[in-house]
Amino acid sequence: MTTSATDTHGDDRLLVLPFYIVVDVSLSMSVPQGGDKSAIQAANEILPTVIDGIEASPTLGDVVRLGAVDFSDDARVVLRLDDVRNVNPIPQFTVRGATSYAAAFRLLRQEIEKDYAQLRGDNYKAYRPAVFFITDGEPTDDQSDIVAAYNELTDPSFKLRPNLIPFGVGTATKDQLDQWVYPKEGSKKPMRSYVMRDGADPAKAITKVAEILLSSVIASAQSVSEQGSGGGFVLDDEDLDSDWN
Repeated sequence: MTTSATDTHGDDRLLVLPFYIVVDVSLSMSVPQGGDKSAIQAANEILPTVIDGIEASPTLGDVVRLGAVDFSDDARVVLRLDDVRNVNPIPQFTVRGATSYAAAFRLLRQEIEKDYAQLRGDNYKAYRPAVFFITDGEPTDDQSDIVAAYNELTDPSFKLRPNLIPFGVGTATKDQLDQWVYPKEGSKKPMRSYVMRDGADPAKAITKVAEILLSSVIASAQSVSEQGSGGGFVLDDEDLDSDWN
């Protein structure tokens, strides 16, 4: 992998890959199910795992930008999109409240717009972001509100609309999460949802999410290095185990 990637069409700005981790921090995430560790404890290992993996390869740090958002009744920025080599200390997710997908989608749109404006101001060129969306159950807000917020986030006229990959643990179902995948099946590069199989330990399943995220970061950075502006986000789930559907 080279130390940087630039546009192959004459734009000499460094190309970067933004990733967002979005975590459900509703109260149910604090209850261990099938093991000693709760889902929120496992979620709090995602950022350290991914950051350690990126820091182990200086070339990844040049290309990858990482941000984190949590959501319950509302949504909050946990980590502003940044070069992970600047992150110290690593923030923690803390449980509170219910489960509003709409709040998460709305805040994501706002933050993506802000973050990309900052990247442009810093003379970077960025691919469309990838969002890893982790939840342990069905939302508690109104379906019409969620649909409206999702449609704003994935509006085809919104050039920064993200690749959206939901991960469901606990009582989250595939039928529920498939609604929030983007791009959907039938698109040129569709994404998909992942749902923990019945009986699996949510904490162990979330640990696997960190591995998929890190392998996707590496595969995406390799794509950028090799293809420049023709590269982009690569969802790498080859190591997914039988705990996921």
